[in-house]
Amino acid sequence: MTVRPVPGPGTRVSVRPAEWQPSPGIEGQTYHEIVIVSVHESHDPRFAWVYGHGPDCAWRSADCSRPFCFEVLVNVDVLAAAAAGERP
Repeated sequence: MTVRPVPGPGTRVSVRPAEWQPSPGIEGQTYHEIVIVSVHESHDPRFAWVYGHGPDCAWRSADCSRPFCFEVLVNVDVLAAAAAGERP
């Protein structure tokens, strides 16, 4: 198994439709900006579980105190590109 680089905590990642899944086998249909909290392996080697926040959680008016707001599967190629600085 090849270990792929993943973005670290605080990295902002853009995911487009079909690059993420809200749950296994269900393709994401919208664009999201996610600020990474953590990345974890999934049963599907094409995807990794991403825990994160939306960029607006950092606004003082948002007062987000949750550990994460997003729990989604993201394509590992997208994560590797973000870790390499090749995409936002």
